[in-house]
Amino acid sequence: MMSVATTCIVSCFLLSGCNGQKQIDSSTIEYINLKEDVHLEDNTTSPACKMTIDYAYLAEKNGNDTIAHKINHTVQSTILGKKYAEMEPQAAIDSFKNVYVREYRNSVADLYKEDVKNGTSKDELPSWYNYEYSLTTQFKDGKEGVLNYTAVTFEYSGGAHPNQWENWLNFDKNTGKRLTLKDVFMAGSETPMSKMLLEKLIKEMATKLHAEDQQLLRDSFILSGPLYENGNKIEGYRYHTKFVRNQKLWVAYTLYYPESCKSALTRLFGQIDRWEI
Repeated sequence: MMSVATTCIVSCFLLSGCNGQKQIDSSTIEYINLKEDVHLEDNTTSPACKMTIDYAYLAEKNGNDTIAHKINHTVQSTILGKKYAEMEPQAAIDSFKNVYVREYRNSVADLYKEDVKNGTSKDELPSWYNYEYSLTTQFKDGKEGVLNYTAVTFEYSGGAHPNQWENWLNFDKNTGKRLTLKDVFMAGSETPMSKMLLEKLIKEMATKLHAEDQQLLRDSFILSGPLYENGNKIEGYRYHTKFVRNQKLWVAYTLYYPESCKSALTRLFGQIDRWEI
């Protein structure tokens, strides 16, 4: 068992509120719920793309409700994509679903037809013909005058593992403006704040991955230790991972290997340690 994997971690921030903070009036928040299995062909026996979307947006009371419109515009542009920014929320979700399904079919329909033509049985078909996409979002009251928006995306579109990522957005309730680090922290605090967040990230990842060794580099760090799966230690196997910062992302390059082969993998360790973006 020896493999190399890469992972992306999104680096964002969220201004959470305190207990007892007055919550948003529920009448200002609307929800779009979509749950649908879209098959590759016009029958229920072919593979399918399972889509689940729980999408929250602000109700615009009238044409002059510029704050709600501005927030909805930013959310749709960030979470769904820029081409959906000017659409009404329901139209944006419908269009997003249709585009996703079309791309799904374009990606695997011909391969599936070829397998069927060659007599491949249903039980022998590759699992990656079945896609899955889910989007879960919510608004929450944050600090005084701040509105938080969280979006969690899960996607399986073939390969060995699915992907999951999160987006956090913060808005000024009075203007609808999306808040940035410069709006929240004093000038000159970016460097010490970045250092503090990096230290916290390393500590969190080291704990999560049961790391025995840590090495902090410039805009990167290395963790290594015994390999665990679902909280259980896999005897005789270890990992070696380098995390490299790429703008707002941290990208991980990982080697999983048998502990008995460690002395023979010096070249691979060096390759990972020297890896940059």
